[in-house]
Amino acid sequence: MYLVAKFDLDGTTYNEVVFFQDDAIDTIKGCEREIMYGRRGGWQVYTHITRAARGFTYTTSYACASGGQRFSDWDRSGMRPRDNVFSVTIENDVLNVVSHGSYSKCMASVRQRGGESRQQFCGKSAQRLLTP
Repeated sequence: MYLVAKFDLDGTTYNEVVFFQDDAIDTIKGCEREIMYGRRGGWQVYTHITRAARGFTYTTSYACASGGQRFSDWDRSGMRPRDNVFSVTIENDVLNVVSHGSYSKCMASVRQRGGESRQQFCGKSAQRLLTP
């Protein structure tokens, strides 16, 4: 079960994405409950702080999805470069992530599938998609 956090850099088409996973949350309902707590400032499991780059602001959105893909751990320090570009699709609460060589290639792929939406977008990440 993943909590997918999407950070939109306001005024741009640029997004960052983080895939949170913890064995303490193993259902969509549990994940949605965590989002409810988090929106009130009371994250129980996925405690995180977001900091926009100087002079910019972020809009953050969250989604819950199950999936068989695995990711490297999230870098809490925020110091690791966001070198990985992913197209993220959540359909019927199932997460599908595809790695792309560049943000422009990712956007072209997403546009071919109908364009960006809350459930389909590109995002840069410091996390890596791990092979099984």
